[in-house]
Amino acid sequence: LVLLVPELTFLTGLSDLRKNSRMLKEVMGEMIQSPQQHYQRLTSLLRRIRDAADASRELERWGLLLDTDIYRTQAHVLPAERINLRHRSFLPAEDVGWHREVAREVPIAVISINSWLLVYPKRLQHLAKDLLGAMRSSSGAMGIQVGQPMVQELRDDRIDSYVRSIQGSLGSQDKVQLLLCIIPGNRDDIYGAIKKLCCVQSPVPSQVINAQSLMGHPGKIRGVVQKVLLQINCKLGGQLWGVDIPL
Repeated sequence: LVLLVPELTFLTGLSDLRKNSRMLKEVMGEMIQSPQQHYQRLTSLLRRIRDAADASRELERWGLLLDTDIYRTQAHVLPAERINLRHRSFLPAEDVGWHREVAREVPIAVISINSWLLVYPKRLQHLAKDLLGAMRSSSGAMGIQVGQPMVQELRDDRIDSYVRSIQGSLGSQDKVQLLLCIIPGNRDDIYGAIKKLCCVQSPVPSQVINAQSLMGHPGKIRGVVQKVLLQINCKLGGQLWGVDIPL
């Protein structure tokens, strides 16, 4: 019997929820709240406690008294940081996100992708073709050169097939700059095997893409590919953006 103290435990994943987009959206809506929504929920809870006779008696028994409002103090709003790219700088939007700007501009330091290996099972060859096309069309705005990859098309999607193919390709090539793998669905076993191989046995920067993320309308695929290119640029030693840090 394992007893966990709720206050000392943390939710570390949604696992099966990812397959249910409606439920995932509802969960994220509950988790991501604005300051005003937080305030309304807290004051609502305080009112419920005050109006519940049992709760009031229990607090009295402990000698506790809850205020009907949360503590208020004078706050200081920090100025927004300016984000610097290679050719321009900008202030982030209200949501404090700047993925769109980084995906459309040249980062501070760019690494060209020249010698790289693309691995995928045969049944996902159409996704591999779409991925290559999207990488080439999106890389121009970022100033990233994407060369023709060495391709390994697997007969099936078994773990052994991925591992043997990657080991053989890495052993036969002089210098592989990057390994990019497309895997079917949420296959943690394949992902773990690839990362173990690329991080421990034959060290090489690697990027693993879930095939499901490449399915859908072209706009969705383009958004995924833009983020993948940014990740790859960082893994190869590039620098996406910076901020001014005064002395």
